[in-house]
Amino acid sequence: MTKRFILCYDFLIEIGGLERLMAVHAKFLKNAGYRVKLIFGEMNRELAANEIFSGLDLEEFGSKYLSGAGKILCGIIGKNYLKNIIQPDDTLISYSFPMNITLRNFNNTKIQYLNHFPNFLYLPIRERWAWANNTKRKIAFFYSLLLGSMTKKLDKKYVDKNDLIFVNSNFTKKKLDPLYNIDAVMSYPPVNNTFSRRYDESTYEKFELPSRYIFASGRIIPDKRYDLLIEAFAKMENKQIPLVIAGNYDKNEYDKLNKLAENLGVANRIYFLGFVTTEELVHIYSLATVYVVPTKQEDFGLCSAESLSCGCPIIVWDDDGGSCEQTINKVNGYHAISYITSDLARMIDKCIKEEFKITHREEILDSAKKFSEEHQEKIFINEIKKVISC
Repeated sequence: MTKRFILCYDFLIEIGGLERLMAVHAKFLKNAGYRVKLIFGEMNRELAANEIFSGLDLEEFGSKYLSGAGKILCGIIGKNYLKNIIQPDDTLISYSFPMNITLRNFNNTKIQYLNHFPNFLYLPIRERWAWANNTKRKIAFFYSLLLGSMTKKLDKKYVDKNDLIFVNSNFTKKKLDPLYNIDAVMSYPPVNNTFSRRYDESTYEKFELPSRYIFASGRIIPDKRYDLLIEAFAKMENKQIPLVIAGNYDKNEYDKLNKLAENLGVANRIYFLGFVTTEELVHIYSLATVYVVPTKQEDFGLCSAESLSCGCPIIVWDDDGGSCEQTINKVNGYHAISYITSDLARMIDKCIKEEFKITHREEILDSAKKFSEEHQEKIFINEIKKVISC
């Protein structure tokens, strides 16, 4: 029987970069002729029916009487519902620290995809508290104060148990290789081929977008630092061009950003679109004048790679993060002095004034090729074949 891969993650309660990455990895494996299943400790049925999971087998594991957190906790303390799903010949791919612990009693071939280290364990204490901006994170924060040292040992122990470890950028590899004493394989999250189909204004009317605008996207949460973007936007010389932001939002953060925009006198030029579909997102990237990444040291930044694939230049902080890694200064965008909002404003103005998107179109599209599904599929599957053929 054809070999089966099981892709494992704690929750399917939103469609973010990691969930999209799992779907693409699953399709890579199916294309290579393998059977594939995705499992989640908690699974929102509506999200499971999302277009990105089309043709894939998804399953929620554990007792129906427990929440996702309860199921993960049961796995960590030893009550493991996965024995009814996982077969001895399955290859397991984990996408999180809790799943590493939950899978510890299985002797299967194991692979891990590391986006970053567990923030609740390794961030400096002040940064960890700033990161703990919701109830779940606060619980993790206080847990780390009590049992952090022991949990770090477990984390390192079970990362080491994997037969293959992927990381999402060279930036991440530089951080995690010395932390875990590993030599991880760098495999960029691939950009869905949908983003290589570019559109013009005549094909898109839903949001009644202006002919020129600055764009940013991703979940509207404190980590993304949209506050820095709004501060930079208020300092720009160009006072006509609007700012468009797309993505699901945390209401508290959304309210804070609106209040900041009002205080800075720019609220009437900022448009929050909320959730948009993949097809809609392609249109919005394609029509944008420039895409801006305000997040500090993004581990990779799939949205910026998607923007490049749609022919839109990007502006990022010059902080050696994953998004900075994608940006070739003056070729497909600009680097702004790290966290200086006046310089970010200057670079956005510069990009607009120079008509950078038009004059550097070919360079922008060429720089996106290494993030394509075709390119990353070869890397991902070739590395996996080395492991399972041993």
